[in-house]
Amino acid sequence: MDAGYYEARSAALRAASRSLAELLDTDPGADEALADTEALPDAAAYRAGALEAVEADGWAGLRRFKRHRLLGIAARDLAGEVNLERVGLAIADLADAVLAAGLSATGISTSVAVIAMGKLGGRELNYASDIDLMFVVEDDPQGATKAVERLVAELTAFGPEGQAYRVDLNLRPEGRSGPVVRSLDAYLEYYRRWAQRWEFQALIKARFCAGDESVGDRFIESTRPFVFVEQLSAEDVANIRKMKERVEQHAQRVARRGRSTEADDVKLGPGGIRDIEFSVQLLQLVHGGGDPAVRSGNTLEALGALTEGGYVADDDAAGLATAYTWLRTVEHRLQLWQERQVHHLPTDHESRSRVARVMGFRDSPAATALERFEDRHRAVLADVRSRFERLFYRPMIESLSDPATARLSREALRDRLAVLGFRDVDRAARTLDDLVSGVGRRAKLFRVLTPALLRHLTTTPLPDEGLFGFLKVGQSLETRSDVLGALRDNPPGLEALARILGSGRLLSDVLTHVPDEISVIAEERGVSEPKDADRLHREGVASLEWRDPARRLDGLRRFKRREMLRIAVADINASIDVGTVGESLADLADACLHAALNEEGVDRFAIIGMGKLGGRELSYSSDIDVMFIHDTTPEEAEHVAEHLMKAIGEVTPEGQAFRIDAALRPEGRSGPLARSLRSAQEYYEKWAQTWEYQALIKARVAAGSTEIGSEFLSMTHPLSYRGELAPAALAEIRHLKGRMERERVPRGVDPRRHLKMGPGTISDIEFSIQILQLQHGAKHEDLRVTNTLRALEQAARLELLEENSARWLADAYRFLARARNRLYFMFGKPVDVMPTKPEDLEALGVSLGYRDQPRQEVEEDYLRLTRRARKVAERLIYG
Repeated sequence: MDAGYYEARSAALRAASRSLAELLDTDPGADEALADTEALPDAAAYRAGALEAVEADGWAGLRRFKRHRLLGIAARDLAGEVNLERVGLAIADLADAVLAAGLSATGISTSVAVIAMGKLGGRELNYASDIDLMFVVEDDPQGATKAVERLVAELTAFGPEGQAYRVDLNLRPEGRSGPVVRSLDAYLEYYRRWAQRWEFQALIKARFCAGDESVGDRFIESTRPFVFVEQLSAEDVANIRKMKERVEQHAQRVARRGRSTEADDVKLGPGGIRDIEFSVQLLQLVHGGGDPAVRSGNTLEALGALTEGGYVADDDAAGLATAYTWLRTVEHRLQLWQERQVHHLPTDHESRSRVARVMGFRDSPAATALERFEDRHRAVLADVRSRFERLFYRPMIESLSDPATARLSREALRDRLAVLGFRDVDRAARTLDDLVSGVGRRAKLFRVLTPALLRHLTTTPLPDEGLFGFLKVGQSLETRSDVLGALRDNPPGLEALARILGSGRLLSDVLTHVPDEISVIAEERGVSEPKDADRLHREGVASLEWRDPARRLDGLRRFKRREMLRIAVADINASIDVGTVGESLADLADACLHAALNEEGVDRFAIIGMGKLGGRELSYSSDIDVMFIHDTTPEEAEHVAEHLMKAIGEVTPEGQAFRIDAALRPEGRSGPLARSLRSAQEYYEKWAQTWEYQALIKARVAAGSTEIGSEFLSMTHPLSYRGELAPAALAEIRHLKGRMERERVPRGVDPRRHLKMGPGTISDIEFSIQILQLQHGAKHEDLRVTNTLRALEQAARLELLEENSARWLADAYRFLARARNRLYFMFGKPVDVMPTKPEDLEALGVSLGYRDQPRQEVEEDYLRLTRRARKVAERLIYG
C-alpha cells in the first residue's frame, strides 16, 4: 500500500496508544495490520482469519490475531479513515469472530448459542470493554458447560500475546450464583417467574453472536415479548418511571453540586454516555411494544428509529447523537493509551493535554488545545443535560400544539403520559392540549414552560392534579404574562411550583385565588420559612384597612389564604417540620382573630384558644376551638362574639378564614357564646365535668385582652391540676375514650386505619399525655404545657414516662400529623382515614418522602408506629 498511509496510521497510533505502539515495535507481524489496503475487513473476513489463527497456533494464535486486528482498527480510527459507528461495529465483529473460533477450538459437540449482551450485543464495543455473554442450549446444559467454561478460561487467560477478553457473565439469570449454561426452556421459565425489570431492559441489547444460530435466534425471538410488552402494566410503568427518575436525577447532579470529578467521568457522569443510553432504552421500553422498528440494540440506530417514529424531536435526536459520538470517541481515546477500561479524564495537565491533542485540538494564539477541548467537553455535557428536560416531553407538546405536522400518535402520547405517572391519560392529554394550543403570548409561554414542568411533576404525588392546576393557575392570571415569564427565567422557581401543584388539588385552588403569589415562589430565595407572630398580627390588621366597608372582611380571608400558602410552600420544601407547621398555622389563626376583634373596638374581651389552637398544633384542615371570656356587659360581649363567629367562620366568594367552633365553652351549644370571668369561674367550680377540666389543659390566650385571658387561666389551672387523679375521674376519662373509639369511627371504616380514633393514633397519644398531666401537673409546673410534643418531652425529662415510650408516642404523633396534612393537600378536604386504594397510598407515600417503595414503606411505617404507640397508650390510659 501507499507508504504515506502507513506512516499516517503509524504516527496516529503512536501518539494515542503507548501499549499498541509497543506492540508495533516488538511484534514483527503486527505491522501487517497497518499495511492492509482495505479500510476495515468485514465480519466474514474476521471469522475466517480467527479460525485460521486458532487452527494454526491454538489459543495463543487466536489471542495474537485479536491483538493485531484491534491494532488495525485503532490505526484507521485514529487516522480518521472510519467513523465511530464503523469502529464499534468492527470491534464487535472481531469479538464475534474470536468467540466463534474459540468455541470451535473447544471441540464442543452440543449445539450451544452464544448471546452477546451489553455493548457487544449492541455492536458498539469499546477498545477495552468487557464482553457480556450468556450461553443457551437446546436441552442439555451439562453437556455444554465444560466446553463453555474452557472457552471462558482461555479467553480470559494471560499469555505472552496478552489477554483476549475480559468476560462478564453476570447478566445471566441469578448472576454469579446461576449456572453458566441453561436450556432455552430454563431461560424462559426464569424470565417468566423471577426476572426483575432491569433484566428485561438488559435484553434490549441481546444478540446471537456465535455458535448455533437456530438456537440463538429462537432465544432472541422468545425473549422479545418479555422486553417489549404490548400493554404496559402498572408495575411496568412504575419501574420505568423509577429508572427514568434515576437517570434524570443523575444528569442534574453536577449542575447542583458543581463537582468537576463527576463531570470528568464520561460514562457515568451527569450528561454522560450512560444517561444517553438509558434514556434511549427507556423510550424503547415505552414504545417498542407497539413499534418493532425502535427495538435495535445499537444506541445510535435506536435513536434514529425513535426520531423517525416521532418519539424524539429531530433536533434533540441530532444533539444527542452528536454528544454520544463525542463522548464515545473521548472514551475510546482514554482506553487506547494503555488498553485499559478507563472512563475518567486524567487529572494531571500533561495527560489531559495529550487527550486534547488526540481528539484533534491544537494550540492557537487564543487558547491552548486543552482549553479548547475542555470548552467543547463542557458544552457537550451541558447540552445533554438540557435535552433531558425535553426528551420525553417535547414530542407531546409539538403533537398537540401543531397537529398538522405531528408524528407522535395518540396511542404513543397515552403511553408516554402513563409512564410519566398520569393516572387519567385522556384527561392529561386534554389538559396539555388546552395549555399548549393557540397562538397568543400565554400559549407560547406555556409551550416553553410545560416540558420542564412535566419533568418536575413526574416526581410529585399527583401529577394529574398538578398539570390541571397549572392550567387553572395560568388561566387565572388572565393577561399577567409577566408572572409566567418570571418562571421561564427561573428554573428553580418552576420546580418549586411543580412541587406545590403536584401535592394535590388544595394548593392549586388556593393559587388560583392568589396567583400573584407565583412571583414569590419564583423568587431566587423563594419561601424558606413562615412569618413571625408579630408581623402576622400587623399584616392581618392591615388587610382590613383599605377595603370597601361592605367587603372589609374579604381582605382577612385573602390574607389567611396567602399566608397559609406560604406555610404550605415551606412545608413542601422541607424548610420546616410538622411541629413548626402547627405553630405557624396557630399564629396565623391568632392573627386573624386579633384582626377581627380589633375591628370591634372592644376592651376587656379575651379569646381563649382551645384544642389544637390552644396547643399550637393546628393542621391545615383543623377547626379552631375558642372560648370568649369578658369583663364587660353580657349584651355587648354576646354581640362581639356573634360578630367574631361570622367574621372568622362565614363562607363567602373569597372563601373562609377558619372554621370556628365554640362548643367547648361552658354548657356547650346551649350556653351563651361569651362568659364573664365570674360566670366562668362559678361554672367550673360547681358544674364542670372531668372532660372539661381535661380540655382546659389546652387553654391559652389567643387574642384580645391579655389581662382577662391570664386571669381566666390562673383561675382554671388549679381546677385542672388538682393533684392525684381520683379513681372516679380516671374511670370517666376511660369511659369517654372508649365511647369516642366506638362512636367517632364511621361505619364501614376499619378502625385500625383511622388516623385520629384508631389504636395508636392521635387520640391515644393525646389522652396518654393528658392523663399524665392531670395526674402530675400540680406537682410539676413544667408539665403544664398546651402542646402535645412539648408535654411528652417534659414527661420524659421528669421521668414520668420512659424515654423510649415518649419517643414512640412522639414519632407516631409527627407521622400522623404529617399524613393528615398531606392527605388534605391531596384531596382538598379533611381526610382522617389511611387510604386503601393502592394509587392513593402510593401518592401519600411519595408526598411523605418515600422513594423506593412508597406504598409499602408508608404502610409499614404506619403500622409499626401505631402498634408501638398503642402499646404505650394501653398502659397509660387503661393501666
